[in-house]
Amino acid sequence: MRHTRSLAGRWVALVLPLYRLIAVLLITVFCVCRLIVACLIKGWTPQRVSHHASCWASVLVRHLNIDVTVNGTVPENGVMIVANHRSYLDIVVILSQVQAAFLAKQELRSWPVFGYAAMKGNTVFVDRSSRTSRETSRHELLKRLQQGICVVVFPEGTTSEGPGLLDFHKGVFHLAAQQGVHTVPAAVCYENREAAWIGDDTFVPHFLRIFRNRRLNADLTFGPVFSEQPADILREDCHRTIHDALLRRESMEAA
Repeated sequence: MRHTRSLAGRWVALVLPLYRLIAVLLITVFCVCRLIVACLIKGWTPQRVSHHASCWASVLVRHLNIDVTVNGTVPENGVMIVANHRSYLDIVVILSQVQAAFLAKQELRSWPVFGYAAMKGNTVFVDRSSRTSRETSRHELLKRLQQGICVVVFPEGTTSEGPGLLDFHKGVFHLAAQQGVHTVPAAVCYENREAAWIGDDTFVPHFLRIFRNRRLNADLTFGPVFSEQPADILREDCHRTIHDALLRRESMEAA
């Protein structure tokens, strides 16, 4: 009996993540097709796109059994959310709670399925090695904010395992300061530290490893709204707020 249970457990650990990966791909394709049809019938608007993107993320959160605990006040439309970056899962976790567009690395555009979905999802792409691309991306972010939707930026510029977070790039904070953009810091962390997607780890092996577990607990903490601050002070305030939130949540999980 014990041997049978052991075999069953190994079989579930092998099949469950593969089933989830296939389902994520199919859900993404279906949601993109639904968005295209909705835009053809009702017309394209950034609000419609962000609504459909948030619905996609909500479906994935339920399907992947990600338990998202939200602390603080969920931001209203038209604010810039700056968050630490642990994993590609951050996008799903945040988007399940907020209708928003994201700033993403240029490399995401070439991802099968997800790259096309990101393009249809009103994502702003940036090549951080190109000054022209950085300036263009800031202009596109401002345009989306002026359209009344939230934008989400990961100012670390890459993922990190933690604890804590990396230094922030300055560009988006200068945009917020110059244009009077309301800015909300957000801290994302996971009970399972292996959820962090770092180094040379590739997507599929990481996904299969994380989602062999039946549940993933995620914590999303929104800070206060900052406005009318110089760029350097805004960057420091956001960094400190996120750092403190991560310190509290990660120390609780460690205990």
